[in-house]
Amino acid sequence: MIPSAIVTIKELILWEYARLMSEEASGERDNWRFTLHNFEQLNSDKKRWSHILEEEVKVDPNKCAYCGSEKDLSITRIVPKEVCYFAKIHNTVRTCKKCNSSKGGKDLIEWWIFNGQDKIPRSVLAKYLKILYICHECNGTTDGCALDEYGKYNLVYLGYVFQEPCNSDKVRA
Repeated sequence: MIPSAIVTIKELILWEYARLMSEEASGERDNWRFTLHNFEQLNSDKKRWSHILEEEVKVDPNKCAYCGSEKDLSITRIVPKEVCYFAKIHNTVRTCKKCNSSKGGKDLIEWWIFNGQDKIPRSVLAKYLKILYICHECNGTTDGCALDEYGKYNLVYLGYVFQEPCNSDKVRA
């Protein structure tokens, strides 16, 4: 459950990232106390995103990042569209032919939900959240409302930013 104090796009993305940090430390994404602590640290800049190299170390290069298959692997984009220079390094994963074909041009979260999957693998979701944050930062929308048109928190809704042209002058890199 997302706290009602989460209002902005930045806060929603940081909340989801804090949940991943909680899973890394405690084995569960919904450890409320740990997630809240990490969210507050991230939101106040006392804690930073992990570096891309830290995410890559956690990935088995001989397995599909989505399903774990070891057959027909290739490097593909998480966000199918070319993203800005600052997000580009986060936008690749190794996937099997089946997952790559199934996902195609769909948004990661939309595809995952459509396929009835439970949890997006931590390393993939961490990269996606970083790309999402950077792209919203490029477009100056991190302070925008995190709720969709139905008043719900929806990460798929936040993916609209991938359709916008990049304005990399606004990124803090």
